[in-house]
Amino acid sequence: MSTLSRQTKIRIIAIPLALIVAGVWYYNSRGNTTGPEQQKKVAAQTIDEGDCVQNKGTENDPDLKKVDCGGAAADYKVKEQWPLDHECEPGLSTYQVTRKGRAQYTLCMEKVAG
Repeated sequence: MSTLSRQTKIRIIAIPLALIVAGVWYYNSRGNTTGPEQQKKVAAQTIDEGDCVQNKGTENDPDLKKVDCGGAAADYKVKEQWPLDHECEPGLSTYQVTRKGRAQYTLCMEKVAG
């Protein structure tokens, strides 16, 4: 029968516990936008009602960029912006900004004729 020293038992418990705590911290800190430079970057990319956007991604994985409504790059015009989750009117495209799987806001957009 082997017996482990007290110090070994502590290591066996402490190391996985430290890894779990580090993992939880890492998961919760991803996407942290509290720095002043990040806030400026986010503010410049804010999309509001009446703005036009270009989809640089695909229909299933959109990547929207704010563009000039008079330019040829505009794919959609934002008709409504709603906080959290919202169902758009029929005929409008829906885009939701999410963080950690939760809707932050919803854009209801109409296709720009072009």
